[in-house]
Formats: sequence, structure tokens, C-alpha cells
Amino acid sequence: MRLAKLPTAVATALVAGVLALAAGAARASDLTGAESCRVCHAEAYRIWSQSPHARAADALQGEQRKNQLCLYCHSRDEARAGAVQVASVSCETCHGGGRFYQPVVVMRDKELSHLFGLTDLSGANAAATCLSCHGGEGPSVTPFDLKEALSRIDHWSAARAARKPGHALRSPHRQQPSAQLTAWLVAPAAKGARTP
Repeated sequence: MRLAKLPTAVATALVAGVLALAAGAARASDLTGAESCRVCHAEAYRIWSQSPHARAADALQGEQRKNQLCLYCHSRDEARAGAVQVASVSCETCHGGGRFYQPVVVMRDKELSHLFGLTDLSGANAAATCLSCHGGEGPSVTPFDLKEALSRIDHWSAARAARKPGHALRSPHRQQPSAQLTAWLVAPAAKGARTP
């Protein structure tokens, strides 16, 4: 059906509805906020909440709170947060917006979580992420020592140790990530296949 053949009121309502949906999608954020990470990552949240990153926006005064150069490092996600309460340097500032990788079924699989937006912070990626604010172009006069800085915000070592084989917290039933991903991708095809 062509729009020209619709009654004017219906056509107007249809166009208004499409525009409202488009505007909502444009304002939608991929952020979930640090509180949502806390549900599964309580210890990491505790460490973060006691760190200077959790209070980075508090260091900004007056006009600095409006200056995009200051906000880029002290509260990067605040402007794009939408309805989610985000301030300072939160989980998603470094790990990426969690809206799509947050579900447990995704988070249990490293490859899948990266496909859904979790930032890979291994090796040089961690350095690049940190140096985007702590590099030589910032106003700090103190030289940045990546290794020392990472040790101060270490919220991953205990969790990684718990995932090692033989650790008391490791589930003997947990599949390896690549096996989980393969099973998830193959399952729909197997359901439709006929057995001889």
C-alpha cells in the first residue's frame, strides 16, 4: 500500500511513529552502568568503587564539568549514557558498553562476549586503553607506569585463578568457551536435521 492512498490522519500517525522509533533508537545507549556489572562481578565492583577511577569526575570543578577535553578522561561515558546513571571512569569505560554482552549466556563464552562488544584488554590492548587518558598528552606531571597502575586496579587476578583447573570454585561441568560457542552455533541446524 502506498502512503499517498492512506487517509491523512493514518499517514501522519504512521510517519510520527516511525520517527519516534528512530529517535528512541538514536538515543538508546549501549551502557548498562556499573551497578549492573556488580551483580556478577561483586569483587571487581568493590575494588573499582574504592579506586580513583570511581571518583574521577569529582576532580572536575565548575567549567571543567562542561569541558569535553576534561570529560573525555574523567567521565567519558556520561554524555552517551542516556537514562543509565554513569559518571566517572566506570567498568564500561574500559570494557565497552555492556548492553549486548551482559547476558550470562554471552559472558560465559570469551569469544562470544568479544563478538558482542566486550573489549579485549589483553596485552597491548590494555596499554592502549590506559594510555588514551594516562598518556603523555594529559595534564599530569607524574610519569605513567602501566605495570604499577594495573597492579593498583587489579580486579581480575582472583577471578582468573578461580577459573583454573583444580580450583575449588571451578565447575567441573563447565565447557570450554570455544566448545560452548560451537554448540550454540550448531544447535539450530541440528534441531532441523532429520535422523535416519
